[in-house]
Amino acid sequence: MSHSQSKSLEAETIWTLCSNPTRQSVLDVLRTVERATPEELAHRLVRSDRDLESDDSGPTAKRTITIALIHSHLPQLDAHDVVDYQGPETAVTPGEHFDDLVSVLDRLEDRP
Repeated sequence: MSHSQSKSLEAETIWTLCSNPTRQSVLDVLRTVERATPEELAHRLVRSDRDLESDDSGPTAKRTITIALIHSHLPQLDAHDVVDYQGPETAVTPGEHFDDLVSVLDRLEDRP
């Protein structure tokens, strides 16, 4: 599904992609595991959110996040070659522009 837009991402695209907490979390997960299915990503996102993990909404939250990943977040990241996403049953891996977004997130985290 990867559709290369250009050699580098425009600043507006980078900010748009980095502005969503779910997409930020996906990038954080892929920094450590390098590949994961949408379901595995959702599981990790729910586990990292203490509020979701501590109440009874865990399974529902995981399903909701999985659907959002499959239908929204992963296709958006794939369209800009940030991740390589071929469908809900395949592993998501870092794409050509993955490091560009990760470096922006690193700079944002370093700000006071």
